[in-house]
Amino acid sequence: MDAFRLDASALEAALSRAAGLAASGEVVRLARQAAVGAMLADEELTALLLSSRVSTEELLAIARARRPTGGPSIETFSPLYLTNTCDAECLMCGMRRTNEDLVRETADERTAELQLDILHGRGVRAVAILTGEYHHGPRRQAMIARAASAVRAALARGYVHVLVNIGALEQAEYDLLLSDVPRRADGRVLPQLTMCTFQETYSRDVYARFMGESPDNPRSHFTRRLTNFDRACDAGMWAANPGVLLGLHADVAFELLALLAHVRHLERRGMIVYVSLPRLRKATGTARRGGVSDETLCRLVAIVSFGTPDAKVVISTREPAAIQRRLLPVIGVLTPGSPGVAPYTETGARFDLEASQFEVLDHRPIEAILGEHLAAGATIACYEPPPRV
Repeated sequence: MDAFRLDASALEAALSRAAGLAASGEVVRLARQAAVGAMLADEELTALLLSSRVSTEELLAIARARRPTGGPSIETFSPLYLTNTCDAECLMCGMRRTNEDLVRETADERTAELQLDILHGRGVRAVAILTGEYHHGPRRQAMIARAASAVRAALARGYVHVLVNIGALEQAEYDLLLSDVPRRADGRVLPQLTMCTFQETYSRDVYARFMGESPDNPRSHFTRRLTNFDRACDAGMWAANPGVLLGLHADVAFELLALLAHVRHLERRGMIVYVSLPRLRKATGTARRGGVSDETLCRLVAIVSFGTPDAKVVISTREPAAIQRRLLPVIGVLTPGSPGVAPYTETGARFDLEASQFEVLDHRPIEAILGEHLAAGATIACYEPPPRV
Protein backbone atom coordinates (compact mmCIF):
# COMPACT_ATOMS: atom_id res chain seq x y z
CA MET A 1 0.00 0.00 0.00
CA ASP A 2 1.21 3.52 -0.80
CA ALA A 3 2.21 5.79 2.09
CA PHE A 4 -0.37 8.20 3.47
CA ARG A 5 -0.84 11.45 1.57
CA LEU A 6 -2.98 14.48 2.31
CA ASP A 7 -5.01 15.91 -0.54
CA ALA A 8 -5.34 19.52 0.62
CA SER A 9 -7.87 20.49 -2.06
CA ALA A 10 -10.09 17.48 -1.27
CA LEU A 11 -9.90 18.33 2.43
CA GLU A 12 -10.91 21.93 1.81
CA ALA A 13 -13.85 20.80 -0.33
CA ALA A 14 -14.97 18.37 2.37
CA LEU A 15 -14.61 21.10 4.99
CA SER A 16 -16.85 23.38 2.94
CA ARG A 17 -19.49 20.66 2.65
CA ALA A 18 -19.25 19.99 6.39
CA ALA A 19 -19.81 23.67 7.14
CA GLY A 20 -22.88 23.65 4.93
CA LEU A 21 -24.29 20.60 6.70
CA ALA A 22 -23.57 22.16 10.10
CA ALA A 23 -25.60 25.22 9.20
CA SER A 24 -28.58 23.17 7.99
CA GLY A 25 -31.24 21.10 9.66
CA GLU A 26 -29.57 17.99 8.22
CA VAL A 27 -27.16 17.91 11.12
CA VAL A 28 -29.94 16.98 13.56
CA ARG A 29 -30.84 14.01 11.35
CA LEU A 30 -27.17 12.98 11.28
CA ALA A 31 -27.05 13.01 15.08
CA ARG A 32 -30.13 10.82 15.23
CA GLN A 33 -28.60 8.37 12.77
CA ALA A 34 -25.39 8.21 14.80
CA ALA A 35 -27.44 7.64 17.96
CA VAL A 36 -28.92 4.45 16.50
CA GLY A 37 -25.53 3.13 15.37
CA ALA A 38 -25.16 4.45 11.83
CA MET A 39 -21.62 5.11 10.62
CA LEU A 40 -21.26 8.63 9.27
CA ALA A 41 -18.95 9.95 6.57
CA ASP A 42 -16.01 12.04 7.74
CA GLU A 43 -17.51 15.31 6.56
CA GLU A 44 -20.75 14.43 8.39
CA LEU A 45 -18.79 13.81 11.59
CA THR A 46 -17.11 17.17 11.08
CA ALA A 47 -20.49 18.83 10.66
CA LEU A 48 -21.45 17.53 14.11
CA LEU A 49 -18.33 19.13 15.56
CA LEU A 50 -19.21 22.47 14.00
CA SER A 51 -22.93 22.57 14.67
CA SER A 52 -24.51 24.42 17.58
CA ARG A 53 -27.71 22.45 16.94
CA VAL A 54 -26.23 19.31 18.59
CA SER A 55 -25.08 19.72 22.16
CA THR A 56 -21.86 18.35 23.61
CA GLU A 57 -23.85 16.15 25.97
CA GLU A 58 -25.73 14.65 23.02
CA LEU A 59 -22.43 13.79 21.35
CA LEU A 60 -21.04 12.25 24.54
CA ALA A 61 -24.24 10.23 24.92
CA ILE A 62 -23.86 8.87 21.38
CA ALA A 63 -20.26 7.90 22.15
CA ARG A 64 -21.24 6.26 25.46
CA ALA A 65 -23.90 4.20 23.72
CA ARG A 66 -21.27 2.76 21.34
CA ARG A 67 -19.08 1.56 24.22
CA PRO A 68 -19.43 -1.92 25.79
CA THR A 69 -22.10 -2.24 28.45
CA GLY A 70 -21.09 -2.06 32.09
CA GLY A 71 -18.55 0.26 33.63
CA PRO A 72 -15.91 2.07 31.56
CA SER A 73 -13.29 -0.25 30.05
CA ILE A 74 -9.95 1.41 29.30
CA GLU A 75 -6.23 0.79 29.01
CA THR A 76 -3.45 2.71 30.67
CA PHE A 77 0.27 3.40 30.31
CA SER A 78 2.74 5.81 31.89
CA PRO A 79 5.38 7.91 30.10
CA LEU A 80 9.10 7.44 30.79
CA TYR A 81 11.35 10.18 29.39
CA LEU A 82 14.95 9.05 28.91
CA THR A 83 16.07 12.61 28.22
CA ASN A 84 14.78 16.13 27.62
CA THR A 85 17.48 16.95 25.07
CA CYS A 86 16.40 17.50 21.46
CA ASP A 87 17.81 18.93 18.25
CA ALA A 88 14.43 20.09 16.94
CA GLU A 89 13.21 23.68 17.29
CA CYS A 90 9.46 23.39 17.83
CA LEU A 91 8.32 26.76 19.16
CA MET A 92 5.67 25.40 21.53
CA CYS A 93 7.91 22.78 23.17
CA GLY A 94 10.06 23.15 26.26
CA MET A 95 12.51 20.57 24.90
CA ARG A 96 13.45 22.58 21.80
CA ARG A 97 17.19 22.89 21.17
CA THR A 98 17.36 26.68 21.56
CA ASN A 99 15.51 26.83 24.90
CA GLU A 100 18.13 28.03 27.40
CA ASP A 101 15.58 28.09 30.26
CA LEU A 102 15.12 24.31 30.38
CA VAL A 103 17.20 22.31 32.85
CA ARG A 104 18.58 19.50 30.69
CA GLU A 105 18.61 15.95 32.06
CA THR A 106 19.42 12.53 30.64
CA ALA A 107 18.94 9.21 32.43
CA ASP A 108 21.66 6.61 32.02
CA GLU A 109 20.74 3.05 31.11
CA ARG A 110 20.78 1.81 34.69
CA THR A 111 18.53 4.67 35.86
CA ALA A 112 16.05 3.91 33.07
CA GLU A 113 15.93 0.26 34.12
CA LEU A 114 15.36 1.25 37.75
CA GLN A 115 12.49 3.46 36.62
CA LEU A 116 10.97 0.52 34.76
CA ASP A 117 11.30 -1.54 37.94
CA ILE A 118 9.58 1.17 39.98
CA LEU A 119 6.66 1.52 37.57
CA HIS A 120 6.26 -2.24 37.30
CA GLY A 121 6.30 -2.52 41.09
CA ARG A 122 3.52 0.06 41.24
CA GLY A 123 1.34 -2.07 38.98
CA VAL A 124 1.92 -0.39 35.62
CA ARG A 125 2.15 -2.89 32.76
CA ALA A 126 2.42 -0.51 29.80
CA VAL A 127 5.01 2.23 29.31
CA ALA A 128 5.88 4.86 26.72
CA ILE A 129 9.58 5.41 26.01
CA LEU A 130 10.29 9.03 25.03
CA THR A 131 13.29 11.04 23.84
CA GLY A 132 13.86 14.09 21.68
CA GLU A 133 14.57 13.96 17.94
CA TYR A 134 18.12 14.35 16.67
CA HIS A 135 20.22 15.24 13.64
CA HIS A 136 21.52 12.36 11.55
CA GLY A 137 24.82 11.06 12.84
CA PRO A 138 26.30 9.42 15.93
CA ARG A 139 24.10 11.31 18.43
CA ARG A 140 20.93 10.20 16.64
CA GLN A 141 22.10 6.60 16.36
CA ALA A 142 23.10 6.54 20.02
CA MET A 143 19.68 7.75 21.18
CA ILE A 144 17.82 5.25 18.98
CA ALA A 145 20.03 2.54 20.47
CA ARG A 146 19.19 3.83 23.98
CA ALA A 147 15.48 3.67 23.17
CA ALA A 148 15.93 0.14 21.77
CA SER A 149 17.66 -0.89 25.00
CA ALA A 150 14.79 0.53 27.07
CA VAL A 151 12.25 -1.31 24.90
CA ARG A 152 14.08 -4.60 25.45
CA ALA A 153 14.35 -3.90 29.19
CA ALA A 154 10.60 -3.19 29.40
CA LEU A 155 9.69 -6.38 27.56
CA ALA A 156 12.06 -8.40 29.75
CA ARG A 157 10.25 -7.08 32.84
CA GLY A 158 6.85 -8.19 31.63
CA TYR A 159 5.40 -4.99 30.19
CA VAL A 160 2.65 -6.05 27.80
CA HIS A 161 2.53 -2.81 25.79
CA VAL A 162 5.47 -0.55 24.99
CA LEU A 163 4.96 2.73 23.14
CA VAL A 164 7.86 4.47 21.41
CA ASN A 165 7.88 8.26 20.96
CA ILE A 166 11.30 9.23 19.58
CA GLY A 167 10.50 10.98 16.30
CA ALA A 168 10.22 9.90 12.68
CA LEU A 169 12.64 7.14 11.65
CA GLU A 170 14.08 5.91 8.39
CA GLN A 171 13.69 2.27 7.39
CA ALA A 172 17.23 1.29 8.44
CA GLU A 173 16.71 2.98 11.80
CA TYR A 174 13.74 0.75 12.49
CA ASP A 175 16.12 -2.21 12.20
CA LEU A 176 18.14 -0.68 15.05
CA LEU A 177 15.08 0.12 17.17
CA LEU A 178 13.60 -3.36 16.74
CA SER A 179 16.82 -5.34 17.03
CA ASP A 180 16.35 -8.46 19.18
CA VAL A 181 12.57 -7.95 19.41
CA PRO A 182 10.87 -11.30 18.72
CA ARG A 183 8.91 -11.60 15.49
CA ARG A 184 6.16 -13.75 14.09
CA ALA A 185 6.66 -15.97 11.08
CA ASP A 186 5.22 -13.24 8.83
CA GLY A 187 7.82 -10.71 10.02
CA ARG A 188 5.57 -8.68 12.30
CA VAL A 189 6.93 -8.02 15.76
CA LEU A 190 5.41 -10.31 18.35
CA PRO A 191 4.87 -7.96 21.32
CA GLN A 192 2.67 -4.88 21.11
CA LEU A 193 4.98 -2.00 20.25
CA THR A 194 3.14 1.19 19.32
CA MET A 195 4.84 3.91 17.28
CA CYS A 196 3.84 7.39 18.46
CA THR A 197 4.48 10.34 16.16
CA PHE A 198 1.90 13.05 16.58
CA GLN A 199 1.67 15.19 13.47
CA GLU A 200 0.70 18.03 15.86
CA THR A 201 -1.04 19.77 12.95
CA TYR A 202 -2.01 18.54 9.50
CA SER A 203 -1.74 22.06 8.05
CA ARG A 204 1.56 22.45 6.19
CA ASP A 205 1.58 26.20 6.83
CA VAL A 206 0.96 25.89 10.58
CA TYR A 207 3.44 23.02 10.78
CA ALA A 208 6.14 25.18 9.17
CA ARG A 209 5.35 28.07 11.52
CA PHE A 210 5.84 25.98 14.67
CA MET A 211 8.23 23.21 13.61
CA GLY A 212 10.40 25.26 11.25
CA GLU A 213 11.50 24.78 7.67
CA SER A 214 15.29 24.44 7.84
CA PRO A 215 16.54 21.09 6.50
CA ASP A 216 18.99 21.06 9.42
CA ASN A 217 16.02 20.79 11.80
CA PRO A 218 15.16 17.08 12.21
CA ARG A 219 11.48 17.84 12.82
CA SER A 220 10.91 20.23 9.92
CA HIS A 221 10.04 17.71 7.19
CA PHE A 222 6.23 17.54 7.16
CA THR A 223 5.90 14.60 4.77
CA ARG A 224 8.64 12.56 6.44
CA ARG A 225 6.72 12.73 9.70
CA LEU A 226 3.37 12.13 8.00
CA THR A 227 4.59 8.85 6.48
CA ASN A 228 6.42 7.54 9.55
CA PHE A 229 3.68 5.07 10.48
CA ASP A 230 3.91 3.53 7.02
CA ARG A 231 7.62 2.88 7.54
CA ALA A 232 6.88 1.49 11.00
CA CYS A 233 4.30 -0.87 9.50
CA ASP A 234 6.74 -1.96 6.78
CA ALA A 235 9.26 -2.67 9.57
CA GLY A 236 6.83 -5.01 11.33
CA MET A 237 5.12 -2.75 13.88
CA TRP A 238 1.35 -3.18 13.99
CA ALA A 239 0.11 -0.38 16.25
CA ALA A 240 0.20 3.38 15.66
CA ASN A 241 -0.61 6.46 17.73
CA PRO A 242 -1.28 9.57 15.65
CA GLY A 243 -2.34 12.81 17.30
CA VAL A 244 -3.11 16.50 17.02
CA LEU A 245 -1.84 19.14 19.45
CA LEU A 246 -5.02 21.10 20.02
CA GLY A 247 -4.42 24.82 20.02
CA LEU A 248 -1.71 25.03 17.35
CA HIS A 249 -4.16 25.42 14.46
CA ALA A 250 -7.29 27.48 14.94
CA ASP A 251 -9.25 25.35 12.44
CA VAL A 252 -10.08 22.29 14.56
CA ALA A 253 -12.52 21.02 11.90
CA PHE A 254 -9.69 20.82 9.35
CA GLU A 255 -7.58 18.89 11.86
CA LEU A 256 -10.44 16.47 12.53
CA LEU A 257 -10.96 15.74 8.83
CA ALA A 258 -7.24 15.13 8.26
CA LEU A 259 -6.89 13.02 11.40
CA LEU A 260 -9.85 10.86 10.40
CA ALA A 261 -8.30 10.32 6.97
CA HIS A 262 -5.04 9.27 8.61
CA VAL A 263 -6.81 6.83 10.96
CA ARG A 264 -8.72 5.27 8.05
CA HIS A 265 -5.45 4.77 6.15
CA LEU A 266 -3.73 3.10 9.10
CA GLU A 267 -6.69 0.82 9.72
CA ARG A 268 -6.65 -0.23 6.05
CA ARG A 269 -3.01 -1.20 6.63
CA GLY A 270 -4.19 -3.52 9.40
CA MET A 271 -2.81 -1.45 12.26
CA ILE A 272 -4.33 -1.02 15.71
CA VAL A 273 -4.78 2.72 16.15
CA TYR A 274 -4.62 4.93 19.23
CA VAL A 275 -5.63 8.58 18.77
CA SER A 276 -4.15 11.26 21.04
CA LEU A 277 -5.85 14.64 21.44
CA PRO A 278 -3.62 16.61 23.85
CA ARG A 279 -4.20 20.29 24.47
CA LEU A 280 -1.40 22.81 24.21
CA ARG A 281 -0.01 23.51 27.68
CA LYS A 282 2.49 25.86 29.25
CA ALA A 283 6.18 25.02 28.75
CA THR A 284 9.35 26.51 30.19
CA GLY A 285 10.87 29.18 27.98
CA THR A 286 7.88 29.51 25.66
CA ALA A 287 5.18 32.11 25.28
CA ARG A 288 2.08 30.61 26.85
CA ARG A 289 -0.49 29.71 24.23
CA GLY A 290 -3.92 28.40 25.05
CA GLY A 291 -5.40 25.16 23.80
CA VAL A 292 -9.01 24.68 22.77
CA SER A 293 -11.93 25.05 25.19
CA ASP A 294 -13.25 22.23 27.36
CA GLU A 295 -16.36 22.00 25.20
CA THR A 296 -14.41 21.75 21.95
CA LEU A 297 -12.17 19.06 23.43
CA CYS A 298 -15.17 17.04 24.67
CA ARG A 299 -16.99 17.36 21.34
CA LEU A 300 -13.88 16.26 19.46
CA VAL A 301 -13.21 13.29 21.75
CA ALA A 302 -16.83 12.13 21.49
CA ILE A 303 -16.88 12.36 17.70
CA VAL A 304 -13.57 10.51 17.27
CA SER A 305 -14.81 7.90 19.74
CA PHE A 306 -17.98 7.00 17.84
CA GLY A 307 -16.68 7.99 14.40
CA THR A 308 -13.71 5.60 14.59
CA PRO A 309 -15.03 2.90 16.94
CA ASP A 310 -12.07 0.56 16.43
CA ALA A 311 -9.56 3.25 17.39
CA LYS A 312 -8.83 4.12 21.03
CA VAL A 313 -8.85 7.75 22.12
CA VAL A 314 -6.01 8.60 24.52
CA ILE A 315 -6.35 11.27 27.22
CA SER A 316 -3.47 12.11 29.54
CA THR A 317 -3.13 13.90 32.84
CA ARG A 318 -2.39 17.08 30.96
CA GLU A 319 -6.13 17.25 31.58
CA PRO A 320 -7.51 18.09 35.03
CA ALA A 321 -9.38 15.45 37.03
CA ALA A 322 -12.80 16.90 36.14
CA ILE A 323 -12.19 16.49 32.39
CA GLN A 324 -10.80 12.99 32.93
CA ARG A 325 -13.99 12.02 34.74
CA ARG A 326 -16.22 13.55 32.10
CA LEU A 327 -14.45 11.76 29.25
CA LEU A 328 -13.68 8.42 30.88
CA PRO A 329 -16.89 6.71 29.62
CA VAL A 330 -15.96 7.41 25.97
CA ILE A 331 -12.17 7.09 25.79
CA GLY A 332 -9.97 4.04 25.32
CA VAL A 333 -6.86 5.05 27.29
CA LEU A 334 -6.08 7.21 30.32
CA THR A 335 -2.36 7.79 30.83
CA PRO A 336 -1.13 9.13 34.19
CA GLY A 337 2.47 10.13 34.89
CA SER A 338 5.12 12.82 34.66
CA PRO A 339 6.82 14.45 31.65
CA GLY A 340 10.03 14.80 33.64
CA VAL A 341 13.14 12.71 32.99
CA ALA A 342 13.20 9.51 35.10
CA PRO A 343 10.85 11.16 37.63
CA TYR A 344 9.29 8.22 39.46
CA THR A 345 9.71 7.16 43.08
CA GLU A 346 8.12 4.27 44.93
CA THR A 347 5.12 6.44 45.81
CA GLY A 348 5.04 9.46 43.50
CA ALA A 349 6.87 11.48 40.87
CA ARG A 350 8.57 14.82 40.20
CA PHE A 351 6.69 17.41 38.13
CA ASP A 352 9.35 20.11 37.74
CA LEU A 353 8.15 22.40 34.94
CA GLU A 354 11.65 23.86 34.53
CA ALA A 355 12.91 20.39 33.47
CA SER A 356 9.78 19.06 31.69
CA GLN A 357 8.52 19.15 28.12
CA PHE A 358 5.21 20.72 29.15
CA GLU A 359 2.90 21.30 32.07
CA VAL A 360 0.82 18.46 33.53
CA LEU A 361 -2.24 19.53 35.52
CA ASP A 362 -2.94 16.39 37.58
CA HIS A 363 -0.05 15.60 39.95
CA ARG A 364 -1.81 12.88 41.90
CA PRO A 365 0.00 9.52 42.17
CA ILE A 366 -0.77 6.95 39.50
CA GLU A 367 -2.48 4.78 42.12
CA ALA A 368 -4.81 7.61 43.17
CA ILE A 369 -5.86 8.45 39.62
CA LEU A 370 -6.47 4.88 38.49
CA GLY A 371 -7.76 3.80 41.89
CA GLU A 372 -10.53 6.41 41.74
CA HIS A 373 -11.84 4.92 38.50
CA LEU A 374 -11.45 1.32 39.66
CA ALA A 375 -13.49 2.16 42.76
CA ALA A 376 -16.20 3.63 40.51
CA GLY A 377 -16.48 0.39 38.53
CA ALA A 378 -14.03 0.87 35.66
CA THR A 379 -11.96 -1.95 34.18
CA ILE A 380 -8.35 -0.94 33.47
CA ALA A 381 -6.12 -3.10 31.27
CA CYS A 382 -2.31 -2.95 31.69
CA TYR A 383 -2.64 -2.15 35.38
CA GLU A 384 -2.34 -4.56 38.31
CA PRO A 385 -2.71 -2.71 41.61
CA PRO A 386 -0.18 -4.00 44.13
CA PRO A 387 -1.80 -5.80 47.06
CA ARG A 388 -2.32 -3.63 50.10
CA VAL A 389 -0.03 -4.50 52.98
